[in-house]
Amino acid sequence: MIVTRSWLSEFIDLSDVSNDTLYRTFNAIGLEVDSIEEITIPEKVVIGKILSCEKHPDADKLNVCKIDVGSGTRQIVCGAANVVDAEYVAVATIGAVLPGDFVIKHAKLRGVESEGMVCSSTELGLPAMGEGIMILDESIGTLEVGKELGEYLTVADTVIELELTANRGDCLSIYGVARDLSVALDREMKLFEYKQEEKMKLGIAREAEIHQEGEIDADLHFKLANLEHVHSSFLIDLRLALIDESTEDKVDAMLKYAMHTTGIALRAYKSSFFRNEDKVTVIVRSAQKGIVEVIGNGKVLSTVGVSQEEEAKATDESEQILIEASYINPDVMVEAIWNADDTYETDDLYYRTSRGSNPDLIFGLSYLSMLLDTYFE
Repeated sequence: MIVTRSWLSEFIDLSDVSNDTLYRTFNAIGLEVDSIEEITIPEKVVIGKILSCEKHPDADKLNVCKIDVGSGTRQIVCGAANVVDAEYVAVATIGAVLPGDFVIKHAKLRGVESEGMVCSSTELGLPAMGEGIMILDESIGTLEVGKELGEYLTVADTVIELELTANRGDCLSIYGVARDLSVALDREMKLFEYKQEEKMKLGIAREAEIHQEGEIDADLHFKLANLEHVHSSFLIDLRLALIDESTEDKVDAMLKYAMHTTGIALRAYKSSFFRNEDKVTVIVRSAQKGIVEVIGNGKVLSTVGVSQEEEAKATDESEQILIEASYINPDVMVEAIWNADDTYETDDLYYRTSRGSNPDLIFGLSYLSMLLDTYFE
């Protein structure tokens, strides 16, 4: 289980707690620290604002950018294709020393002066975050042109990997780990409070119907949402990269981020798989004790907490999605899967549900709703 100091700080105040204290506290409460890494951003790497970006006169794949770096405007030649989409970027100014002892100097690229470098994540020692340069936004904090990137503790974070035993499913989330820390450090948890505005960005369709067949050994909540132009944030993408869960699909990113944060088991379906004319109908059926299926238009689309049909998974191109939050007793589910007559394929979610996911489904739905409300236009 990977956590970061700034991520934990969303639920517990760690401002006066040193990394050494965190290390000793985790080990003392049975959450063995496998590794701890303090991310260091090189000095003289600052927040820059792109003022203009034009094609290089003698190189099709290069752009000549005018960038405000706080101390003045610099001309920087950049070869990343996505620089044309950027407003705020990380700029290594003259004299910066990047990983590998790469010193930033005045340069001339194809006859054009360049006074610095616009950086990708890997050039700063961070994990890969897709192609091209890093495009910054205020998810890391208020962006101040000229401010050192290393002063943003959401970026210059501390990454801690914990070794969890199989019975500690309650700590397979940032929230779960923070809860244990709050007891050990004798300090209160920060409450997560989210209230959607009256005019919600998330359109909750009233035509959805849920039908139950048989005795259901699970707690399930569903939410139908209309989406348009979903995007992510720099901080979400960075944190997913730090826990090795990077994904290009933005709906998938929101699900992974919400689950790692809250510990609630979440899925998202294309609502079209449940739609018949103007109505969305979901059938929740007990296949046998401990095995619950979600059915749309006569087809089994998932086994709760176990697996989901690939074709039914929502993507960032889906106009409407059905979100599912679930909890099922892990002992009952695992025994049922092992003893079932049929063979059940399992997916990544099963690792969480088979160890005991967070049963507070409203928390999970509210957190995911907050993300979707924030990051779609």
